[in-house]
Amino acid sequence: MDLPERRFVDVNGVRISYRQGGHGDDLVFLHGLAGNARTWEFQFKTYADRYRVTAWDAPGYGESDLIPTDINAYGDILNDFTTCVGIERFILLGHSMGGIVAGNLAGRYPGRVIGLVLSCTLLGRDQVKGAPLGENYMARLKQIDELSPLEYGRARAKTMTAPGCDPEIIEHFASIAAETRKDGLVAAARVISEANNEPIFSNLNMPVLVIAGEVDKTVTKNLTEAMIAAIPETVPTLEVNYLPGVAHAPYMENPETYNAVLTNFLNSLKKAILGKAVQNQLRS
Repeated sequence: MDLPERRFVDVNGVRISYRQGGHGDDLVFLHGLAGNARTWEFQFKTYADRYRVTAWDAPGYGESDLIPTDINAYGDILNDFTTCVGIERFILLGHSMGGIVAGNLAGRYPGRVIGLVLSCTLLGRDQVKGAPLGENYMARLKQIDELSPLEYGRARAKTMTAPGCDPEIIEHFASIAAETRKDGLVAAARVISEANNEPIFSNLNMPVLVIAGEVDKTVTKNLTEAMIAAIPETVPTLEVNYLPGVAHAPYMENPETYNAVLTNFLNSLKKAILGKAVQNQLRS
């Protein structure tokens, strides 16, 4: 299907913009620092024929309102947003900044999440609240001030994709990153900087898939491994995939491979749910 039109919902007085399409079990996507709901165009096309796919514009992105820059506030607004758009239990995929928000919701509201996908993400940078933003974020803010929107988008695309990436993909990524709002970027950078999901990861009780780019220089392997180490051994399954030849945007750099890994995970969830249903019938 084509990318659905943007919709709006009031979540406890906060306007959140989002896109939703398809039918079936609920599959929720959360974008990263340089994205918005348009990030997931290739995933809408792949999954909307068998899932109800929902992608929000995070607070301060798209036409979503800003909220306090606290990871728990982001997790709470996501929890309430899903309820407001009619979603009860769901499969949750978060990429980069969105992965930190996804991990927060899954760790604090584990009963709502059927399966968790952590894409090119980390636990958070665990900086002191109110500390100055790091050099990387300050450089981005300087770019957003000095460059045109499309020039900023191209700068982000070149940083976040692997060498030799298809120029059409770079331009598509750039067109999305060009829509980044400075206020949203500042807020999201603050959330990433101060977040630390490690204490709540002990609550994870759902199957988990970790996807990472083999040449990702934004979320490096040591950050990925630290996050994996925080996932409890008691989760039903933990699958880790380092995708070859891609960096920090594998959902767009190589959507075929990214979606194949995701599809395998989704199919395993369906088999597990079906297996539980059969067991329950046999017991009754």
